[in-house]
Amino acid sequence: MSHRELRLATYNLENLGVRPDEDSPQARARTPKHLEALRRAIRRLDADAVAFQELVDPALLDPLLDGLGYPHVALAERGPSPLRCGVFSRFPLSEARSVAAGIDLEVVDRRAGLEVAIRGAFSRPALQVTWDVPGFPITLIVVHWKSKIPSYTRELQGQAETDRWQSLGDAGEGRLVTEAKRLAQAVQIRRAVDHLLRRDPEARVVVLGDFNDGLDSEGLRIVAGDARACDSPSLAPLELVACEEAIPADRRFTQVYRGRKEMLDHILISQALLPHLAGAEVHNERLRPALEGPGFDPFDAGSDHAPLLARFRVPAR
Repeated sequence: MSHRELRLATYNLENLGVRPDEDSPQARARTPKHLEALRRAIRRLDADAVAFQELVDPALLDPLLDGLGYPHVALAERGPSPLRCGVFSRFPLSEARSVAAGIDLEVVDRRAGLEVAIRGAFSRPALQVTWDVPGFPITLIVVHWKSKIPSYTRELQGQAETDRWQSLGDAGEGRLVTEAKRLAQAVQIRRAVDHLLRRDPEARVVVLGDFNDGLDSEGLRIVAGDARACDSPSLAPLELVACEEAIPADRRFTQVYRGRKEMLDHILISQALLPHLAGAEVHNERLRPALEGPGFDPFDAGSDHAPLLARFRVPAR
């Protein structure tokens, strides 16, 4: 049987558009330069589909994709945040729906008696969509988790960035809420994966996007699954595999934060896809100036995130 290569990427578009709280002539003037840098990066990726994050203005998708050969687009619903995620593709997209948009959960630690309750909407709903690759359909779940910035739980004092919280204890309270939101959304995404794999253990499922966290974080462990750690070895076939592990460790970063390399973007695949995985790439060359100190302009580079791409060998059709 002959085969072809299928290329799937994830890319944070770095606030593509002008957010309502930053509207200014300077912000609008940067858009053409930003679009052209993104187009260069997308053209170089040559992916069959790109999951994207941080779209502010959907009207900019047309100039972004003009002439690049992506006739199919699916968008997640907008949540409380202006940032949206989605997919553009060379192949049709179907059954698009938002998932992990909110939660209403109460759980009790049966040993310690600690009660945890969390309810409400997540700022950035995830998108679940069927990627209709001929003869090889794949379910994509595109995510963009909230950053680790503390959530505002009380009135902040002062306007300066260095004078917001009255105490580090208060800021810790904000961090607690942020982490609760991130982990709660991880649980909802994992439940969506469980539903797909219990319905069809051979389902081809990919969870990908900007997780704003590393592979060893608790949120990523929830989504990927860790059957041994929770003493449930029978669940091991439901675990997801990180494609980035096929990339040499010294090249494994998608963002540079304060001079430190970080892998915040991930492509996690179900085990039915693992035999088809041919490799992975991270296009982080444009982030090199950020390693050298101040002066890095993410809009010149396209984004402060590098695109991550996974390659699969699939039957030719």
